[in-house]
Amino acid sequence: MSVKRQIFLQHLDSKRTIKLPANELFNLGRNKETDVKDIKVSKKQIVCFADSDLNHLKIKPIGRAVSTVNGFALKYGQVYSLKHGDLLELRFGEHKFKVIFDPDPDANGEQSPKKQKMDFPVFHLNKVKTKLSEKDNSLSNSGVWESINNNELLIFTCENCTGKSKIAAFDIDGTIIKTKSGARFPKNGDDWTFNFDVVKNQLSKLVNEDYKIVFFTNQSGVGNDASKIKEFKRKIENIIKALNLPMQVFISLGKGIYRKPRTGMWQELIKERNDGVDVDLSHCFYVGDAAGREKNWMPKRNKDHSIADRLFAINLGLNFYTPEEYFLKAKPAPFKMPEFDPREDTKNLKIPDVSCDKLNVVLMVGGPGSGKSIFCKTHLLPLGYVHVSRDKLGSWQKCVKLMEESLTMKKNVVIDNTNVDKETRQKFIQAAKNYNADIRCFVMSTSLYQMRHNNRFRELTDKSHAIVSDIIIFSFRKNYQEPELSEGYSQILQIPFICHFDNPEHEKLYKTFLLD
Repeated sequence: MSVKRQIFLQHLDSKRTIKLPANELFNLGRNKETDVKDIKVSKKQIVCFADSDLNHLKIKPIGRAVSTVNGFALKYGQVYSLKHGDLLELRFGEHKFKVIFDPDPDANGEQSPKKQKMDFPVFHLNKVKTKLSEKDNSLSNSGVWESINNNELLIFTCENCTGKSKIAAFDIDGTIIKTKSGARFPKNGDDWTFNFDVVKNQLSKLVNEDYKIVFFTNQSGVGNDASKIKEFKRKIENIIKALNLPMQVFISLGKGIYRKPRTGMWQELIKERNDGVDVDLSHCFYVGDAAGREKNWMPKRNKDHSIADRLFAINLGLNFYTPEEYFLKAKPAPFKMPEFDPREDTKNLKIPDVSCDKLNVVLMVGGPGSGKSIFCKTHLLPLGYVHVSRDKLGSWQKCVKLMEESLTMKKNVVIDNTNVDKETRQKFIQAAKNYNADIRCFVMSTSLYQMRHNNRFRELTDKSHAIVSDIIIFSFRKNYQEPELSEGYSQILQIPFICHFDNPEHEKLYKTFLLD
């Protein structure tokens, strides 16, 4: 017959006893429950679970410190089963807890739960040599790899890297390193050398000044290719080995919120990966080569491939430097900002008078993300207009049919399609004339860059909406024909895009640069 028992963890130094709840996950780490304040121990260092019969204690190391049981190091992310009397250390040699089963199974002649084999011998942390696992979460010879959101983000943390209030952040390619071959893109994981001779000394100086060194890099080209990921991990470890400094590396493999200039990597750092230490932005900075510099910003130098690094710093409110400015003390070079600045206030923009006392059809003209649907919903549908959209109906023929049916019932209609060229617009204009309806054209004045920004924002906040590629938006620009009164309109109005937000977090996101 199974005996239900309680399980406790007793701190050997303070004699503090923690009762583990049954059938619930319990986080053991740097928190109030343990009274551990060691910043080298993660807040969630070990997840504990006492099973339904309270006969087994299962643990899973998930923090950055190396934990041990009975002198054996635990592998990151692996589940272990502990028995009465086992000695658990949150960090190698520190913060020792004894596992106590009550009642003691040995006292009743019961068989203790079988302990999973621990195949890592006792080692000195500075000399640990373990094989890098091909799994996403693994222990390497210099720190810990972690995977976030199905490989959207990879994080490498050196074992001796701790949280700091001052962050010195850097891009990697073109900033810390360059290709050894001189090619634009590396030929393999070994095709790299330091970008400048002073890189190592300068980073060492920052460590001595109590900065935390953090690298942020976009690597969507690596994607979910297991072999490429493995090769890139090896490259990162070799760079860190050459620097021989404590640091943390954030690698965005996808195109979502973690990709610069979007701030997901930074948010992950300050909220979850800085050991609870508050960051002082006034003492932080970011260095990157994607700075929006035009061709010949230096003699015979190409234009920067993007402006993502500069925008990343702007989004975060950090001081920004190019590699030449920071490492070589060069003067700032001219650069070009995007044509659309999402931080600009749109409250001064006004919607023109859209009222009409005749039976009328409004043809909306604007690319994907120009704000047509929001305008219709906000300003026309409340006036009783019938909303006609090819996105909903599937074909222009069905759109014309619904328009005709609505006009027969003397209802005003808005055609909420891109209506990019004169030929497309004439299909609706000719049909509407048969009902003696007034025809008006409302043109969204949203720029191409803002349309791209709006679509990227929609991707990040509305997963139910179909993704619109830049190819479609550029196609709109290529095929666009400016509406003219000669097409048969009684009125052409320019409609500005005005932002409205119900969610403060969405508004905050929208007002950052999202395009790289």
